[in-house]
Amino acid sequence: MKPYFIILFVNLLLSYIADRFFVQKKTIAMISVSLIVVINTVFSGFRDFGVGIDTTVYINSFFESAQMLTSLKDFASFESDKGFLALAFLASSFSNDSQSLLLVTAFFIQFFYFCALWLFKKYNNVSLFLSTFFFCIMFYGHTLNLMRQFCALSILAYGFANFIKGNLKVYIYCQLVAYFFHSSAIIFVILPIMWRISFMQDKNKKNVYSILAIVGMSVIVSSFFLLMSFLGNFGLISDFYAERYSQTGSYAARANVGGTGLGVIAVFLYPIVFVYYAKRKKAINENILHFVFVLTCFSSLLQLLTYKVTFLERVTYYITFILFIYQAKLFSTSKINILVKFIMIAIYIYNWYALYIINKGGDIIPYKSHILNIL
Repeated sequence: MKPYFIILFVNLLLSYIADRFFVQKKTIAMISVSLIVVINTVFSGFRDFGVGIDTTVYINSFFESAQMLTSLKDFASFESDKGFLALAFLASSFSNDSQSLLLVTAFFIQFFYFCALWLFKKYNNVSLFLSTFFFCIMFYGHTLNLMRQFCALSILAYGFANFIKGNLKVYIYCQLVAYFFHSSAIIFVILPIMWRISFMQDKNKKNVYSILAIVGMSVIVSSFFLLMSFLGNFGLISDFYAERYSQTGSYAARANVGGTGLGVIAVFLYPIVFVYYAKRKKAINENILHFVFVLTCFSSLLQLLTYKVTFLERVTYYITFILFIYQAKLFSTSKINILVKFIMIAIYIYNWYALYIINKGGDIIPYKSHILNIL
């Protein structure tokens, strides 16, 4: 655990410096953020295989496939995620060791995420310090395991940061690239739609569209197996995924929720209650807060899918990756009681502890690196 705590401390220290000097001494801020990218890239990229389950699942196969590419036709005929294959090809161009793919992947994720964070700071005055803190405890561990998805997420974050400033072309390009890293990235299109709705001048229309969106998400979650069957029957998804995520599929959740079910209700409600409390306090810009509230409702609803299909809660990352960037604004304002902030952060830390320490999520602990001599 010690290496992760050191990385957390270094990230927080450098992000605090970047926040402190962002306006008056931007060069210092830029150097600090660049150091975060470099340090995180080295730490993630030089880890041993096995630190993160997926390092032993597909890294070698993608790297070997990249080494065998001889033409664009070979690339086009590759059936899996072509974006990650392109990264593997880049890595293989300067090294014959598949470790290079871990390094290139780590740099890709860290670079685009912190470029996005820089833009969110510039456009919406998001706290670099708090956003980095949330990234470290909520997502950093996932970047060591769910590498293809977080390549997609990092470039989507960069695209969305451009979108909010009106650069639609950059967002569309990033959305397309992200799809070739992980096809589930298509879910992210919900966010720019909800952003536009949240900034509508007509409040009645804004509220009606938002309610319809939340109701629609509720229907999708509650009728998930029926939806998968429908999409499979019409050939809109492959037979493989239709079977995998069916009610009798290999990924269907087998365990029933025990007890009174109050735990499930609490997990569903506490994020919504927190953001509703922030709305009552008018904690930040009304439109941004509306956006955060709707995303929080989406996130809580999608979390319920884990009771239907194992691992499917990962789709919520397309919501929460941006949500926690904007939640940093809620924790920056003095309008929210400090005790409420403390309770929420304590819950987030406990969730991290439960995932990685108790349940050994992703097999990222203990951290080992023969290259860095951390054994």
